[in-house]
Amino acid sequence: MVGAAAWVLAALVSPALADAPRLGLPIACTVAETCWVQQYNDHDPSSAAQDYACGSQSYDGHDGIDIRIRDTAQTAGVVAAATGTVKAVRDGVDDHLMRSAADRQAVAKIECGNGAVIAHDGGWETQYCHMREGSVAVKAGEAVAAGQKLGEVGYSGMAAFPHVHLGLRKDGKAVDPFRSDASGCGGLSDPLWTDEAAAALAYRRGDILRTGIAPGRVDVAALEEGRMPNDPPSAQWDALVAYGWAINLEKDDEIAVSLQGPGDVKASNSVILDRPKAQYLLFAGVKRPEGGWPKGVYSGRFEVRDGGAVRLSKVWQFAID
Repeated sequence: MVGAAAWVLAALVSPALADAPRLGLPIACTVAETCWVQQYNDHDPSSAAQDYACGSQSYDGHDGIDIRIRDTAQTAGVVAAATGTVKAVRDGVDDHLMRSAADRQAVAKIECGNGAVIAHDGGWETQYCHMREGSVAVKAGEAVAAGQKLGEVGYSGMAAFPHVHLGLRKDGKAVDPFRSDASGCGGLSDPLWTDEAAAALAYRRGDILRTGIAPGRVDVAALEEGRMPNDPPSAQWDALVAYGWAINLEKDDEIAVSLQGPGDVKASNSVILDRPKAQYLLFAGVKRPEGGWPKGVYSGRFEVRDGGAVRLSKVWQFAID
């Protein structure tokens, strides 16, 4: 005989989801430290886009979750989100960030880049895209366990930043693991994550990817490609430029960056966003005074403010002797 508690639990589980896999993280990283969610499934049926929490962290027609690493100089393992059997793989697509229409045309029909599809019981599949060329470590027909390495995060196919795209499907139809049994947006609904993954992937209203001090103008492409120097400032630098690089920002967010040092050394810059921004870089700097940089401790500050309240912030210090 089935106990009353068990009967109640069964009644709360949708028949369509009873055989659904429970997904772990598809990437070996620490969320909000070495990797970040950049985009979610799109829940808006129009040409606009809306994520499961009714935010703007998606784009029109996006059918999965994108978990990024900071830049192309870094990597992380792509792992199976659930136990299953490899259905298909592809490797040999070069890693190349999408910068132009020609770049996009070059990956037509191979937008996923290097990747794998894993079949699970009950008509469920997971797909893993944009792996690093030459890193795919499984083959079709191979049984894989949850957490088993499939390859490395890359930027092959239609990738504007290094990441793994995880797509979940039931009988060929895309399903959002954050909101699997509901239409539209409105927050979590029958999520298909393990408890550990759900906690790690709790919705965040933006993240700071990197802050620092540079000797001159800061370039987004250099940040994306891991080419920004990370040397400590010195008395020989011609300028000190404080910068902050953030993702998933919202309309009306105020972004501010400042630099403060001994004597009269100071610089600041701020902007209020007129629309959501998938990423944003802001910097402020000052040229070396005629008498050289005053010796002492300097500090940089980068903030994202919401109606005057600080939502995201990073403060750092450095010294010039």
